[in-house]
Amino acid sequence: MAAIQVPVLLAVRDAVHSASIAHALRQAGATVSTIQVRSPEHLLEELTERATALLVLELHGDHGVVEQLRTRYPNLPVVVLLAKPSEETAFAVSRLGAEDLWTLPLDGGMLSQRARMVVDRLKRDLAGEHTSDPASVITSGATAKVLSMDSKTMEPPPFLVGANPRMAEILETIEKVAATDVTVLIRGESGVGKELVARLLYERSVRRRKPYVKVNCAAIPNDLLESELFGYEAGAFTGANRDKPGKFELADHGTLFLDEIAEMHPMLQAKLLHVLQDGRFSRLGAKRDISVDVRIVCATNKLLEQRVSEGLFREDLLYRINVVTIYLPPLRERRDEIPLLTDYLLRKFALQYDRAPQFFSAEAKERMMEHDWPGNIRELENLCKRFVIVGGETQILRELSDRGHAKLVAASVARKAEETSASETSPNDSRATAEPSLSLLEIGRRAAWEAERRAITDMLKATRWNRREAARRLQVSYKALLNKIKQMHVEDADTLSSVDNTKKHSAQ
Repeated sequence: MAAIQVPVLLAVRDAVHSASIAHALRQAGATVSTIQVRSPEHLLEELTERATALLVLELHGDHGVVEQLRTRYPNLPVVVLLAKPSEETAFAVSRLGAEDLWTLPLDGGMLSQRARMVVDRLKRDLAGEHTSDPASVITSGATAKVLSMDSKTMEPPPFLVGANPRMAEILETIEKVAATDVTVLIRGESGVGKELVARLLYERSVRRRKPYVKVNCAAIPNDLLESELFGYEAGAFTGANRDKPGKFELADHGTLFLDEIAEMHPMLQAKLLHVLQDGRFSRLGAKRDISVDVRIVCATNKLLEQRVSEGLFREDLLYRINVVTIYLPPLRERRDEIPLLTDYLLRKFALQYDRAPQFFSAEAKERMMEHDWPGNIRELENLCKRFVIVGGETQILRELSDRGHAKLVAASVARKAEETSASETSPNDSRATAEPSLSLLEIGRRAAWEAERRAITDMLKATRWNRREAARRLQVSYKALLNKIKQMHVEDADTLSSVDNTKKHSAQ
């Protein structure tokens, strides 16, 4: 492991802390390049020119650059430096999946320890790589990693051990097809764990001693994806100064995982189909074909049949990759896994970030079981990571409450819109012309206000005006509900009369 060098890009706004940080990273076994960032565009441009296994980025309150990084380079590990930390900034940055968060200034001993933890973790990743091109060990612009996972060193996530009946069926399917060479298509929403299933297929296959190569088709521009997959010869285009093998060559006798395959351009799909049919292709600018033996695993969160009807995906390619389909249900359809997953993730990140183990309170667990998790396991993973790094449940509870409240308001607005549409008067009705014209923004504000007021009123009726119980069900604080009741005049004469009439009607 000592011979492995981890290429690190240290991006700072000034040179106050850069020398000590660079020294700590070099002591940990990294090769460090330092730049002074002039703008987000400047940083992104630098990343396209460098082979980078880790970005150490100094922020000054603005975390928008991290969002751009995650969009452009979703797999690049990032350590964020905060010279003037705040709970809100740390929380926002951790949501974006930062590898670690260093609050400056750090004393020498702590800085060395944190640097060594991050670099050693990346060394373990690099130690499992199979590549003939040392310059592209982990290239931020390519986002395609050659990985090998030792299942004995990491406890598998609970949703891969069959805790849920549906997942048990999926695990049984994996066991049946893993030993074969058939192409597998993994379907499911974003964040459900499709890559983990692909790796499990690889680990249980006869190719587990050979390379596992991942390519994210959505993260690489179409004009670069072909050269990433099939490689190129020197002189094939401007800037091609040497031969470069593609991911198919690197995955020879192993497994190639094509993530987000629905985003691949139709022209490139034709070449992929040709490779799947006869196992031969040519590099860009080459005059001869190359033969490879690669097992293909694909994943998508799109409905490929619909993409075929829209002319965006080749029907013959769909038939070729859809030999065996594994559909991963969203987390909201397997809520019984949430406690197991949460416990696993909290222990994992506590070990990863060298923090004391922490666990959620009963209230937080209840909120998590009620949440719909639109981001699925990835959303839960980021939430657990934020909790371990930032500590404290206040913002976690606030976030879950805000999302639940927003969902309730949206549903109420939609219901109100349907009621309004159903009772709409004819164009000749005098009321249709009496209303002054309103902007869409004002219409939206009024609809949201009315929907929120109606939701509070209905909940108060349902709880017999028990405000604490109503606040709990609405997933807002008791104080916030009291303020809403006061602002919206929920207890005015009309509402009280309505409630009294309801009670009288029930008594009769």
